[in-house]
Amino acid sequence: MLKKILLNLVIFQIGWLVAVLGGDQYAVLYTLLALAIHQWLILDHVSEWKLIGIIVVVGCAWDIAMAQGQLLIFPEAIIFGIPLWLICLWVLFATTFQHCLRWMHTRLYLAALFAAIFGPLSYWSGTQISNVKIGEPMWLSILIIGVGWMVLFPGGLHLAQKWQAERRADSI
Repeated sequence: MLKKILLNLVIFQIGWLVAVLGGDQYAVLYTLLALAIHQWLILDHVSEWKLIGIIVVVGCAWDIAMAQGQLLIFPEAIIFGIPLWLICLWVLFATTFQHCLRWMHTRLYLAALFAAIFGPLSYWSGTQISNVKIGEPMWLSILIIGVGWMVLFPGGLHLAQKWQAERRADSI
């Protein structure tokens, strides 16, 4: 179990770097490889793919809204104002909700606090090593990003916990 959690965490962290530094082509190739590994070595139940899909759709919708509102500026935006590598990043992140982030399922207040800090920090870090920009005034964009993450991240974890509980109930 611990090996799966660590593998899941490492795959996501490497994927973040590959996506942000490598761009669309490398992100797509890495994500396909990561999904194959996830299916083969990490996945607990096939229904997890539905959860991953929901998290990706909601996450991408959030980033599209931020791009449309000029909170984030992506010079090479391809899909509704966001680049393909960011969609890949959401796919990779979504794979963590049932594995390396499972410990947060029952700690939603802590998850909200983490999200308020690390959500904006992740975007800001990405702007330091890519051509993505945070909209002006930066403090307001960071604040809005943080508030959004305070809602979205615990919401995704709650959904993952609910999914887990339903899957357990179905197996009884």
